[in-house]
Amino acid sequence: MKKIIIAILALVALAGGAEWIVLASAPVEPAKLAAALVSLALVLALFVALTDDGFVRIIRTWALKSRATAAALPLVLLVPYVVFALGTETWSWTGAGKLAAYVLAPTLLLLPDRLRRAESVTWRDFAAMAALAAPVMAGWLTNIWTWPRELYFFRPMYSVIAGAYAFLAVRGLEGVGYKLLWRWGDAKHGFVNFVGFTILGIPLGLALNFIHPHATPFAPVAAHFLGQSFRTPGSVVLAGNFVLIFAGIYLTIAVPEEFLFRGILQNFLERSLPGERREINGLLIASLVFGASHLHHAPVPNWRYAVLASLAGVFYGNAYRARRRLSASALTHSLVDTAWHFWF
Repeated sequence: MKKIIIAILALVALAGGAEWIVLASAPVEPAKLAAALVSLALVLALFVALTDDGFVRIIRTWALKSRATAAALPLVLLVPYVVFALGTETWSWTGAGKLAAYVLAPTLLLLPDRLRRAESVTWRDFAAMAALAAPVMAGWLTNIWTWPRELYFFRPMYSVIAGAYAFLAVRGLEGVGYKLLWRWGDAKHGFVNFVGFTILGIPLGLALNFIHPHATPFAPVAAHFLGQSFRTPGSVVLAGNFVLIFAGIYLTIAVPEEFLFRGILQNFLERSLPGERREINGLLIASLVFGASHLHHAPVPNWRYAVLASLAGVFYGNAYRARRRLSASALTHSLVDTAWHFWF
């Protein structure tokens, strides 16, 4: 638990730094900024706390006590929104209603199975996965966190928290491997699978005319915020930008997508499919579903994106299969997306 508290404090500090960077160039009302930061701290606390097995056991015990308790616990996720919305004067009944429906839906779908062992996937599990993914993909969770502008990062974090509660605490699914911090094995397998994907993915992407190499300009982030008199070598700026973008992708794209497609879908398929090759077959099916989830990107249907994402999903799934930890597959995922952002 001590490590979890340290991780929470570190993430809150990073969040505060990110908020400062975003808002430094504009006048900010201190009370509104404080409300936004408190809300973000609460969300990050839950985001990190659910990686702790002891914390999950506690809330699973609560969820097993009664159906009413299990159904009511997700409503705790409305507290950060209330703090944010009232503090920033952006309260919306529509936004509160959409958020309440989103956090409740997966739990209510899985409630009938809360006393059964999660040994094989059911239609309710698939429905709960869809309830987590579809609203985010369709943009239904917009216009909820709207100060000082639309804040995207709340959506994927809420997705992970709602999904972790529904599948870990209510459904009791084992082997999800929801971890954020890397071990040596995570780093090794994450990087090896990144290299493996680049060997195949770059030639395929070029052949499909999906990716186009480009030079990344040295964005003078430090000079912008510290003054034009501040000068730093271009390589240092590039490295700093790489780290910041990598961290953002890791927390708001890689971890949420790996949680759904590897920790839940691939994990469930490996348990449910027959035969000795069920792990490989589960990996391949999850990768194809992951690829298909990218078809909605413009131009629709974006089959090139789906093909590359399916291939990438094989390597993400392989990192997860090797370590049974989402920190490994999320590392591969983040490296791929960050490299794409900078050089393709």
